[in-house]
Amino acid sequence: METIELSGRSGQEVYEELKHRLEGMGYLPDEYFLLDDVWEDGKVVPRDADLFCTTDYGASEGIYLDVRLIWYGEDGKPVIKTFATGKTLGESSSDMDRMFLISSAITKAFHGEHGAYARFQRLEDSTEADGAVLHLSPKEKRVLMDALVEQRMRQEAQMTNTEQLLRRMAGSITAYMDEVGARPLRMSTADRAVLAVRDGELYVFSSLALQVTKPEERCSLLVESAGRPGAVGRRMAKLMMLGTKSPYPEDVWLDACKRAVDTGDLQRVQMMLDRTMDKADSPSPSLPGEVLQYAYLQNPAMGSELIRQAAPEQVAAAPSKLLCAAAYARDLPMLTELLRKGLQPGDHAAPLLLPLLTAYDGQRVAHLLKDGLRVRPEDYDAMNVCLREHAPAAAEALLGQGMKLDGYLTWAAERGTMLDNRAREILEELKLQQDQAHSVQQQGSGPVLGGLSL
Repeated sequence: METIELSGRSGQEVYEELKHRLEGMGYLPDEYFLLDDVWEDGKVVPRDADLFCTTDYGASEGIYLDVRLIWYGEDGKPVIKTFATGKTLGESSSDMDRMFLISSAITKAFHGEHGAYARFQRLEDSTEADGAVLHLSPKEKRVLMDALVEQRMRQEAQMTNTEQLLRRMAGSITAYMDEVGARPLRMSTADRAVLAVRDGELYVFSSLALQVTKPEERCSLLVESAGRPGAVGRRMAKLMMLGTKSPYPEDVWLDACKRAVDTGDLQRVQMMLDRTMDKADSPSPSLPGEVLQYAYLQNPAMGSELIRQAAPEQVAAAPSKLLCAAAYARDLPMLTELLRKGLQPGDHAAPLLLPLLTAYDGQRVAHLLKDGLRVRPEDYDAMNVCLREHAPAAAEALLGQGMKLDGYLTWAAERGTMLDNRAREILEELKLQQDQAHSVQQQGSGPVLGGLSL
């Protein structure tokens, strides 16, 4: 199995690939395995960074596995930062052995190995609370692997656990298939291709994917490959896009794009967005916009970059709650970018104005309303939000966009809307300003003599 590339990639992308590999081998710590906050928001791992693990009992409970990065700063001094932390609640010697084996698997994932992964099996015994870690001889390994493959074909409910054990002992299931020959051929070609995706066997996947012709099986392969982290997964997804003879259903394509977002691989998501019109069957105009929204909600750094690269028509077709997400995140540059590319709140602007007025002063919101944020003249709920939040400048900007104050008063009376004293004062000020402006207009419409209105 290929090693994971570390330096020069976003921490989120590296973490997702590592987590995928550990999960496929049954190596995730049972309590949690979390990326450190330092590496969120698209922060890139420095060039020439290296990785090491430490494992020890916790101060109060459990056993901790800390994955740390080390590199040298401009001053030549080493910089050490935590990358991810895993924890198991168990504290037995068996739990400690298991955490060290997980540490070993992480090290091998980045540094490679000369043989297969640690050969062991954790056996569950109903009479004991603790498990046991056994090292297997080559002969024992062969007996167990034969039994596991047979179990995989006969007992689908145990398939996941079986796959994990096979990966630990043989490195990958596809490598084992090549070794034992005939029996694995009883599996369908599509099943073997899915296993090749999970194992990261690019060459095997390339040959098998060409033989899969059923539309529903190709759809499953696209989703699997799109969601496999790392450069290998990216190449697999590309093969599924290049090799298809007919477009994928829209819902399948959307699912695949979301799975790609979850890998943290910006390049992959961008590639899929660029090919949406060609590879998705009759895609709706909103499909790319839904991907942009999902990306921004799941991975703000990736979503922001995708939105900056996206065509205006893609952004304009995104769900309007993407604006709300940017407002709640207090991401004014992204909010401005969304408005610049044509995304508007639609029929209901109140859900957007409320977080905006909470995050920024009324003058800033009024500037957005004058500069690019459009509100329907009949959206009186938006005016109600401005009054309740005591934002006279924003309310005045709504009137400047064509909203009628009399219309709001009628709307509020029908609903029995109650305003506090400050909101009523603002309303009176707006009405006074409107009356004065109306009076000036009337004066200006009379006969003119010598440059003076009569």
